Amino acid sequence: MTKKTPEKTPNEQEVNDVNDEQDQTSVLPIDPGDYFDQNDNFDFDESIVIDSVAMMSLEINSANDGHTIGESGRYFVHEGSLCQIYRLDDPEKRYGGETGSVAMKVINDQFPDEKDISRLENEYNVLRYLANRDAAGGALNQTLRNGAAAIYLDWLDGNTLKEWIRSFHSVRASSWTMNSDNDGRKKILSVVKNTTWSLLDIHDAGVVHNNIRADHIIIKTDEKCSIKFISFGSASFLPRSDKNSNTDKRKDLISLGFIFYEIISGKSSLHTDHRQPLFLTSDYSSGSEEVSSVEEGQHDATQLYVSHIEVLSDLASRIPISFMKMIMALIESKMTARRYQSVNEVYQDLDHPNTFLNNSEIRPYIGKIKFPHDKLFGRNDHLSSIMNVCQRMNSARPSEMILVSGHSGTGKSTLVNHVGKILVKMGVNFTSGKFDQLQQAKPLSTIIDAFDGYFSEVMQSGQDVINKTKTSLLKALGSGVGVLTRIIPRLCAVMGISATDPVQIGFNDAQNRLKYLFESMISAIATPSQPLVLFLDDLQWADISSLQLIKSTLTNSENKCFLCIGSYRENEISNDHPFAEFLSDIITRKIPITKIELGNIDRTNVNALVSDVICTPELETKPLTDIVYRKTGGNILFVIQFLQSLHSEGLLLFSLDSECWKWDSAEIETKTIPNDVIRLLVGKITTLPLHVQYILKLLSCIGSVCAESTLRLLINDIDHCTKESKTTSDKESDIFPSLKVAIDEGLVNKEGSSYHFTHDQVQSVAYSLIPRDERDLLHLQIGSVILKNMPNHERGNIFFVAMNQLNRGKSVMDDDMKEWVAELNLKAGREAISLSAFRNSASFFEAGISLLGSSCWDKNYKLSLQLHNFYAEVEFCNGHFDEVNRVTKIIIEQAKSFSDKTRAYLTFIKTLGAQRNLNNAAEVALAALGDLGEPIQHSDMGSLLRTVHVFAKMKDSQFLALKEMDDDMKRAAMKLLLVLAQFGFQIKSNHFPFALNRMLELTLIYGVCEESCAALAIISFVTCGIHGDWNGSSRTGEIALLLLERLQANEYACIVTSLVNIAKSWTEPLGLIVKQLFFSYKIGMQTGAIHDAMISACGYCYNSFFSGVDLLTLEKDIRRFRVQMSEYKQITSLHQLTPLAQTVLNLIGHSENPIELTGEFMTQSEFIEKSNQPFVVQTLIFCSWLAYLFGEYEVASSVISSRNEVEKNSIKKIEMHGMVPFIDCLVYLASSVKRKQNNSASELSEKLEEMKKLVSYSPRNNQHRMLLIEAEVAYLKNDFDVAMEKYDAAIIAAELIGYRHEQAVCNEKAGDFFMSQGNMIRATSHYSCAIDLYRQWGAQAKVDHLCKHVPL
Repeated sequence: MTKKTPEKTPNEQEVNDVNDEQDQTSVLPIDPGDYFDQNDNFDFDESIVIDSVAMMSLEINSANDGHTIGESGRYFVHEGSLCQIYRLDDPEKRYGGETGSVAMKVINDQFPDEKDISRLENEYNVLRYLANRDAAGGALNQTLRNGAAAIYLDWLDGNTLKEWIRSFHSVRASSWTMNSDNDGRKKILSVVKNTTWSLLDIHDAGVVHNNIRADHIIIKTDEKCSIKFISFGSASFLPRSDKNSNTDKRKDLISLGFIFYEIISGKSSLHTDHRQPLFLTSDYSSGSEEVSSVEEGQHDATQLYVSHIEVLSDLASRIPISFMKMIMALIESKMTARRYQSVNEVYQDLDHPNTFLNNSEIRPYIGKIKFPHDKLFGRNDHLSSIMNVCQRMNSARPSEMILVSGHSGTGKSTLVNHVGKILVKMGVNFTSGKFDQLQQAKPLSTIIDAFDGYFSEVMQSGQDVINKTKTSLLKALGSGVGVLTRIIPRLCAVMGISATDPVQIGFNDAQNRLKYLFESMISAIATPSQPLVLFLDDLQWADISSLQLIKSTLTNSENKCFLCIGSYRENEISNDHPFAEFLSDIITRKIPITKIELGNIDRTNVNALVSDVICTPELETKPLTDIVYRKTGGNILFVIQFLQSLHSEGLLLFSLDSECWKWDSAEIETKTIPNDVIRLLVGKITTLPLHVQYILKLLSCIGSVCAESTLRLLINDIDHCTKESKTTSDKESDIFPSLKVAIDEGLVNKEGSSYHFTHDQVQSVAYSLIPRDERDLLHLQIGSVILKNMPNHERGNIFFVAMNQLNRGKSVMDDDMKEWVAELNLKAGREAISLSAFRNSASFFEAGISLLGSSCWDKNYKLSLQLHNFYAEVEFCNGHFDEVNRVTKIIIEQAKSFSDKTRAYLTFIKTLGAQRNLNNAAEVALAALGDLGEPIQHSDMGSLLRTVHVFAKMKDSQFLALKEMDDDMKRAAMKLLLVLAQFGFQIKSNHFPFALNRMLELTLIYGVCEESCAALAIISFVTCGIHGDWNGSSRTGEIALLLLERLQANEYACIVTSLVNIAKSWTEPLGLIVKQLFFSYKIGMQTGAIHDAMISACGYCYNSFFSGVDLLTLEKDIRRFRVQMSEYKQITSLHQLTPLAQTVLNLIGHSENPIELTGEFMTQSEFIEKSNQPFVVQTLIFCSWLAYLFGEYEVASSVISSRNEVEKNSIKKIEMHGMVPFIDCLVYLASSVKRKQNNSASELSEKLEEMKKLVSYSPRNNQHRMLLIEAEVAYLKNDFDVAMEKYDAAIIAAELIGYRHEQAVCNEKAGDFFMSQGNMIRATSHYSCAIDLYRQWGAQAKVDHLCKHVPL
């Protein structure tokens, strides 16, 4: 670049000629608003700011670049608040230009004020004066245009420096450095030197620009990158006597430094570039905030710019240290004592032959305070305690829990996350989630996020890990894995399937299903080789649904190698807090808990932290630490924020000259600093640029964590509320740079695709800064925008975020919006039901009801009916029975038709049943049936059996030809009748046969429905077990299964298969039934039909016992089922299983007296005293069996007599698939053999008839039993040959069916027979076989007994 010498130097007269109104050194300052309409909301950062004529220098080469105004060759370019700008074609150079085009700048106000005219004249005069300088374009003429002042200027080809910077950085990574890009470094240095040279040219001419910005510089886009300055409206002349003074050039020097910053970093250096708040909707109008002008003499120039700390932070990792020192000196940073006196000094440094720019190293961390994320201070003992628990996890121990408590800011999260990093290196799976005070309406969101993160890690671990995880999950969950894919999105990727909607089942069943599947998932992925640690932060804000799910997982004894770590603020947990109840429950259940309490750290550890942060020896940091500790008390969060505050305020400063940290203890002591972290954060946030404050407030409304996808939904709506149309990238440039500032300030972190506050106190403070009277409106706007921009297919988390926001805006809604949001709450509640989060769903339904108000039944009948019905149903699942009663009463009173009352009646009846008010429940059901027009008749079992025979005679094709029931009233009746049948069976009422009989009649007349399956299954069970109609039972069961498959009645799948298989156990081999019952149990657990699943579990255990399954295996199954029954409050099934459980323990040898059911699970006398008749009878059956096995025949006989007395008034006695008559016969015969007389002939004869009947229907289950009884009868009659034959036959038959326990009994009785005959060889042989078989069965107590009492 060649410097042109001006013809003359300006003197005082010349200056006065330029502007008679101006003082020698004063000039009207530039205001960015002067060139842009105040209503334009122009984006100074992302758009080309044209505040002078020369800004029209963007290479416009065709008529399409502007639009023609009036005469040919004139193109409108821009209109601002002060001027309109046109480009005029001037091929003949009539205007005196040199490029074939000129720019015309016209004041657009016909009556401009003196300041506007003066600015335009000043620009013209300065440019005329600089006409012979390469650093500026030429001024051609000034005139009046249609009565308005105008100037003509040279049209400059090129781009603004701002556009060049954007283009340069758009093709480079954000981590770009000068040392890593040789071509880029050359371009940067060329532009920096040329910019400096052009400014030197202007200063040498005696002109100070006073408004240097990247959009006031034109760069020629060629190899030379020549530079011209524009926008001289604020320029001033230097007095001749003071031409070399630095005073007037200081502003330009500072601006030059910030221009260098922009060139290198790619970021704007102006605070004002992002000051405008972002509007979410056109209704939200706090007013556009114009960029404030800074008039000379009022503010220091540096107040326009970003902080020196931010400059250092952005440049340290990009440029050599010496170049950075130059820039910091230019912007007059306190970090260096050096100051440039002229632009010439800058240019000399840049033009030095051995320039430091090419040789100096880059030191990215210099001058930054860096808080260590991988170190703990004062927490070694706590860390050891946690690691000791973690090291036990690979030993297949039951689940454990660690609870870390402490006040806010004590480092609970940091401690546990540090543990997580260690565990991951050890091969342990670590995943975490954080509860949020503002997001409690989002069901299970924290747990879902945690396991979404876990499965994301699985997807990144290679195909082998994915395949292994997939196999384990399929084995544990089966088809139930589809339910979890609906809840945990990333699980879909692992399983290689799309998310599917789960089978619709009852609400309670859905809740139980989720608990079972979640526990099974944990069991599948937590293994000794890879234990699982789940960290749940801020449990004081946990929703009840999440707490229940965690509790069920911890209390499941099947879950091994699983550790849950929770953190909470103990000072925020009251006695009635949900977490307090959760904690009490797991303590009661004896779950191992390790408690760790965190307090503030001591002075020594604060000093270690300070020393680490500023990389200064601890001995040197003690004076600073004394102040920090005194101000913060050792609260880690406060310490960190306090140090950041000192740094940002320049009280803790890095010296670039000495390259060490400096602070003035006296100045810090005298500085007024808040004495708590909240006030400190308030001060910190309120000093941030407005756009950053706004984003922090926006994020705080959403919660502690905000997914980038959610944030983008907000961005997408900004276009609808500003008058300037912006591209998506433009909008992102508004929000995401603001987030970057918040991240740099240590207020927000970004992990993956989510932004989260560094501490919940930051979120709390940001939220508190929103005026209370504006919060509801802001919540409403956020929810509306998210909902509007949410993709149609989007479900789940984002939708719940939107609903949470909308419900918080209730107070500012009009009636129409309230109705709309109430409808959305209905949708949200149903969505929460699909996640089995009934507490959350209840809150949505309740919110919807509240929005509609007291007149809802008149104005919004249909919506009110749905909301009230769903609310009652989920509150039933939540166990809030008083609320259910209240709401169902409202529905029954307000409903216009009985069909609209049906759901409420069903819910009310179930509530009465759950409260064990069975008689009232039955009466309400009968009343409801009467209102439906159903005839109320008292049927007996005979009537029922006659109707059953109608079905039994039907062929499959005839039955399957029955239509599906399409009468809604009859469907409602079927539901009520089924409930009535269930309650009627429990209270032994005639309602039971009536209900079932009527269900069969309705099925024949109106067609089949899901309830028909359940009715047929119940009948199959009843007719077989109680009335001995095996043929009718078998046929009814077959029909029930056919109908189940046809209708896909998943809600009843478990109970139907369970009851049908239990009925089959009377006629089919028990070994086959055992497998089918376990399958029924799995179906019940996977569909959430826990009550039915536990019935199947009981059937499975009883049939396993009677079919000779290994007792040790059976013991494990029983223990597992008992835990589940207790967890799911299935008390009836638990009682039913208890006598069998204790019998198994007695046989294994875990009781002092093998013939008395007293031990771990029960005390016989107490159990009999407190139990109802069926359980007493079952207990006595097992007592008689044990007494018989252990040779106490008189005891056995006495027990049978007691049992007969208890059963005296029973319609049908319990037979346990033929075991009762078999036991009774053996006891009667053993007693008779022992007494050498048959005193029980009549009882024996009756039982023998029962046995013969059983053999005819189920020979494989009962043939060996009958043969043994016949052998014993022959022995009693002294018919020894027949006895020997029958004993052998019984042994063979038992072996063929696989009943080794009864084969052992046959061998033992044969041994007794041969012993009585004096045949020691045969006796010994049979006794030996019996002992081996008892041992195989696992009955060690019986083995010991037999070895003790027989001669071997």
